Amino acid sequence: MSSRPEVYRILVAGDEELGFGLCAKALDRTLTDPRTLAKESLVEEWPEDEWTKLVTISKDGLITTYELDLELHGPWVWELYSTLEPRDYFRRFSGVVLCANPFRETLPSELSNLMNSIELHVGHRLPSIMVVDRSTKLLKGQTEALREVAETISVPIMFIRLNTGENIEKAFKSLTEEICRYS
Repeated sequence: MSSRPEVYRILVAGDEELGFGLCAKALDRTLTDPRTLAKESLVEEWPEDEWTKLVTISKDGLITTYELDLELHGPWVWELYSTLEPRDYFRRFSGVVLCANPFRETLPSELSNLMNSIELHVGHRLPSIMVVDRSTKLLKGQTEALREVAETISVPIMFIRLNTGENIEKAFKSLTEEICRYS
């Protein structure tokens, strides 16, 4: 029996700065300013866009470790996306982390279009979560609006704090549990 964990590829999409910061903070909890690192890295034409996160959960009464290969979906991906058929591109993934920037006016349609595109090309919905950074001050009514967006696209919403790492581990465990239910 192999001790190598099961591997799942996760699409991290939506707000690139939040996505990059989320992945960086998930792997290095001592990182004090993930947003600055993200801004600096995203200036590069081909920033580091893949990370490996180990997540341990209880499945069927056993403690099991899974490897999540996190892949940031940014503009530099379009070369790969245009080389592959959209179906082949999206079928590589087992789950989706939607990084929501509440200050984007087009957020509901962007997330809805992405989820519809994935479902169209894969043939079914992928396990997904929506992540919102509470490190930034939300305006009155934004929390409720974000909950409505998540409900509309039928995904659970997780409020994290990128600067402290609060709820990041919980978000990845939640997604991993959802993936395990469908695999």
